[in-house]
Amino acid sequence: MTTEMHVSITPRGMSVQEAYRLFRDDSLLVNRRYQRKLVWAVAEKQLLIRSILDGYPIPLILLAERPEIHGAGKYEIIDGMQRLDAIFSFIEQRFDYEGMYFDLNQSARARQAANAGSFSPAEVLTILSAEQCANILDYQLAVTIFPTQTEKQITEVFSRINSNGRQLSVQEKRQAGMLNPFSETVRSVASSLRGDVSEDVLLLHDMPSISVDSARERQQYGVKAEDTLWIRHGILNVKQLREGDDEQMVADIAASILFGEPFAASKEAFDELYDPRNEKYRRAERDLSVYGIRRLESEIQTTFSVLSEVIDSELEAPNGLRNLVRSGGSNPIRTPFYAIFMAFFDLIVKQQKSPDDYAGIVAALRNVGQRLKSGRHYISTEDRVTNIDTVTGLIQRHFVSKTPPVFGHGPGLALDFENSLRRSRIETSRYEFKQGLLRLDARRDWDDSIIGRLAETICAIANIKPGVDGYLYLGVADEEKDARRVASLDSVTPVSVGPHHVVGIDREAKVKKMSLDNYVQRFVSHIARAGLSEPLATQILSHVDTIEYKGFSVIRILIPGQGDLSYCNDAVFVRRGSSTEKVEDVKQVVALGKQFA
Repeated sequence: MTTEMHVSITPRGMSVQEAYRLFRDDSLLVNRRYQRKLVWAVAEKQLLIRSILDGYPIPLILLAERPEIHGAGKYEIIDGMQRLDAIFSFIEQRFDYEGMYFDLNQSARARQAANAGSFSPAEVLTILSAEQCANILDYQLAVTIFPTQTEKQITEVFSRINSNGRQLSVQEKRQAGMLNPFSETVRSVASSLRGDVSEDVLLLHDMPSISVDSARERQQYGVKAEDTLWIRHGILNVKQLREGDDEQMVADIAASILFGEPFAASKEAFDELYDPRNEKYRRAERDLSVYGIRRLESEIQTTFSVLSEVIDSELEAPNGLRNLVRSGGSNPIRTPFYAIFMAFFDLIVKQQKSPDDYAGIVAALRNVGQRLKSGRHYISTEDRVTNIDTVTGLIQRHFVSKTPPVFGHGPGLALDFENSLRRSRIETSRYEFKQGLLRLDARRDWDDSIIGRLAETICAIANIKPGVDGYLYLGVADEEKDARRVASLDSVTPVSVGPHHVVGIDREAKVKKMSLDNYVQRFVSHIARAGLSEPLATQILSHVDTIEYKGFSVIRILIPGQGDLSYCNDAVFVRRGSSTEKVEDVKQVVALGKQFA
């Protein structure tokens, strides 16, 4: 059914300089529920800069104004995100044009942002002339601001714009403007598996931190394609990842789980999953409602996490899994990976078993691709059942029943952990990382003051916003000097993920000659007596997990979103970025309390 929209569609001129001011004033927003990632290659960006310098027109920029949601003067980008990012990233010297960079001295706002540390200028030798820089800043963009009342209107416009767009892949067209529970779940899970998780709406200048980069492009994006399981093990190639083929694979897996049998995969079948007029679309919605979104997300993410842990421990990148299951091949391994994933899913989720012999599992999968049935454009449910049974038969003797099972514990939380490390770069207030509980001196005594500080931080995170979860991780150094000190004292090699360094807490348990379980129990018992108010104090004690990550054990405390203001020893604490502060002003305490009313 079509929604009638009566809006002004008359574009106006907006200089690049004015648009850049909006960008740096945090006024340009990206809604990931309908927008894709940054996907332009450097060559495409350079071509746009050439068009601007030559004075050629570029396509319309379409913005949506939703003051009731975002406040006055803030705009969601409906069309033109790639173009705006290209222009602003050129101004901020993230790439060159014909060997020349934008001169920051020609833009007071860009120079101010650079001096404030908002971006790092390039070490340049050649810059554009003052006249060329002025031509870029003065260039008039054709901009239409679309006043809207509902997100449905925005997504309908986005869908209409992109439904026939040549630049969108088949899967991106399916997802464009589609906001039903199934498509949103697929988007959310795929984002988690790639490692580009974020809030649904974020600032345009935060998009690079959650976009996918590659060794060839090197655009300083936050997620390296080669670090994802998809590329690391040759399941997909970089082009396919950028075009959303990973989302199609997630949709394939999700539909198979919801329908209770392998999805009969073909282009037409996937199209039907995203067609509101089709029974497959309606069935996916009904079954997802019964199954539960959070349950489906958790089960897929845990299976992916455990599978990643197993193959990463035994196979070296690049293309370790691809070379194992199909020796000598260079094509992506979609069919074998689907069968392996679903076999793991059956063993881990349905049978609640845990992998016991990683090497045995990997050895059993050697050249398994030759034994699986495949189809170029279509594969039947029956053939996929046979493939899954084949893989399950090969690996099941290397899985055993354990307490607790791997599902929801240990390696099953590794993916969540990685995503927290990446997400913390944007949402700094929701995350806290500490290297451990011992002092970093030669004596290695317990740091008695740290428990109190951690309790205050837990209280502050709980007070960020009603109902919003936060996390505390113990075993992660957030400063390189601490990581180097830990490496020197405890003879470990930290694992770096973004700005963080995983050092684990096993080393501290070893120093104190205690088991890992006793170390965790000591920590938990001290937190329990640290003066946190109820119900927060009780809730966090039931949300303590130990994560196994690349040979390190890390303690995670989930801080559940609260319905009331929380206290620590009768005082209120809040987060200012990554810092914890005590609220001294009674009026501020009252104001905070009203937010939770």
